[in-house]
Amino acid sequence: MLGAHLLLDLTKSGSKVRALKRKNSDLAAVKKIFSWYTTDADKLFGQIEWVEGDLRDTSFLREALEGAETVIHAAAKVSFHPKDRLLMLYENIEGTANLVDAALEMKIQRFCHVSSIASLGGQDSGMPVNEDFSWKNDKSRSAYSESKFQSEMEIWRGIQEGLECVIVNPAIILGAGKWNRGSPRLFQTVRKGMKFYTKGINGFVDAKDVSRAIIALLQAEDWESIKNQRYILSAENLSYQEVFGAISEALNQPGPTIPANRFLLQIAWRAVRMISLLTGKVPVLTKATAQSSMKMAVYDGSKITRVINFVYTPIDKTIQEIGKIFLAEHS
Repeated sequence: MLGAHLLLDLTKSGSKVRALKRKNSDLAAVKKIFSWYTTDADKLFGQIEWVEGDLRDTSFLREALEGAETVIHAAAKVSFHPKDRLLMLYENIEGTANLVDAALEMKIQRFCHVSSIASLGGQDSGMPVNEDFSWKNDKSRSAYSESKFQSEMEIWRGIQEGLECVIVNPAIILGAGKWNRGSPRLFQTVRKGMKFYTKGINGFVDAKDVSRAIIALLQAEDWESIKNQRYILSAENLSYQEVFGAISEALNQPGPTIPANRFLLQIAWRAVRMISLLTGKVPVLTKATAQSSMKMAVYDGSKITRVINFVYTPIDKTIQEIGKIFLAEHS
């Protein structure tokens, strides 16, 4: 989802873009996202130079970076299923390390690493988390959180070796995309009917804002004062009840009215896991996502607004826009 929004903004700006894809990448989904925002979807999509490969292939990466000036690293495996833990740790950390090495060797001028708020500490401290909070390992941390933290460590290692880079740590990214995956799935879930909500709080940000922020940071004239730092991207801190309520309103559906407590969630994720074992389908709720939904985490995304001219989109407006796209797709 984020990659597609980045490609759209970069091609619209006239940038020459080379994009890495996997053998099974769904390019039709990328073109579909283009079509929601522009009448020149085919033309812009045609400007992208696609290369097929793997971040674990070091020789391929050197070839892929030939002639490039800037790298945006937005590739990562995202999963909260226990069976994916070791593979996700390996792919995310090793892939980042390889890309850093290739960027150093090919003398890339500017690099952006898309991390996550999951790599930061203090999520349950009650204090607004800023860029100075340090990640701490404990049993409540998901494998995804660990993989993003360890990936960042490879970026900081690269910076020590001469890489010029910015790190962005987006909150939960809301955007239009594949409706059965990631945050777009929330709209599909609400459309089917959602009675329960959790009392957790989290940061949220528009996918278009994340794309704009990345490009603005990389193109900033004052690069010397911006580089080698991280920037939290979070427009608003909202409860899940507020977000689900706003999605319900955007889709003309009744909102959730029943709070789900910890006991109910513990029963739910175990039941979903059992169904997953029987059917072989990926569970829609896991222990990690259940725990996350109860956390009251608040994030301070104001740093970027102080270093560049940047204004966040209100989340209510974001949800209304995504809702219109969803309804148009499902009319």
